[in-house]
Amino acid sequence: PEKQAKLFGWSDENLRLTNPISKDLEIMRPSVLPNLLAACQRNNDRGLTNGCLFEVGPQFDGDTADQQPIIVGGVRTGQTGPRNWAQGPRRVDVFDAKADVMAVLEAAGAKVESLQIDPEGAPAHYHPGRSGAIKLGPKNTLAYFGVVHPGVLKKMGYKGIAVGFEVM
Repeated sequence: PEKQAKLFGWSDENLRLTNPISKDLEIMRPSVLPNLLAACQRNNDRGLTNGCLFEVGPQFDGDTADQQPIIVGGVRTGQTGPRNWAQGPRRVDVFDAKADVMAVLEAAGAKVESLQIDPEGAPAHYHPGRSGAIKLGPKNTLAYFGVVHPGVLKKMGYKGIAVGFEVM
């Protein structure tokens, strides 16, 4: 929906569909995260508050083929960690998102020891101070990760905390 697309950086009118399948699918998505968060909210509504979802799919930054990269995105919600008598689960946090994105990059063949974290490089839909960009050198951004901004979650009608990542 347009309301969600704006929360994730949409501003290009060329990405508005003239004949969408439904009214809430009128914008080509600027991020894979809104769909994942909506799925997590549907799970939350059914009592499944702890979740991990991912997607590999297109993101639309413009209307030409070179502006439609394939993105690997993922979210975690609720709690994570061991569940035993000595230690209970904990809320998901930025370090879970960072671990997930580093695992994806390593599996893709990136030399993770050569990567740098830019703590101020994430888009506005991530929480400042609890997010970052992963770069190879000063100009090559490979991924974003962090806590999804609480204001974004609230405007989406999402209840709870969510962390996520996006690999370009």
